[in-house]
Amino acid sequence: MISFLIDLHIAEAAVQNLRLKIDSSRVVFEVENRFLLQKHNITDSVFLNSYNYYLARPEQLEKIYSAVVDSISLRQSLLNEAKK
Repeated sequence: MISFLIDLHIAEAAVQNLRLKIDSSRVVFEVENRFLLQKHNITDSVFLNSYNYYLARPEQLEKIYSAVVDSISLRQSLLNEAKK
C-alpha cells in the first residue's frame, strides 16, 4: 500500500506540473493510474477495498501516510542534493 501511494502521489504531482486543462489532466492521470496498478500488480477494486479498510482505521492510515510523506520528502531531498 505504501509503495503504491508513493508512486500515485508522485504521478499526481507530475501531472499537475504539466499544467494541462482539467479534462486532459484527468485523462493523463488515468493512464498513469492504470500503469501504476499494473506495476504494483493490483486491481482498482483491490486498491479501493484496501483504502476503505484503512479509512475505517485512521490510526493505521496515519502511519501509512507518514511513511509516504517521509519517503517522498527523502526522495526530494536526494534529488535536490543531486542537482547541486
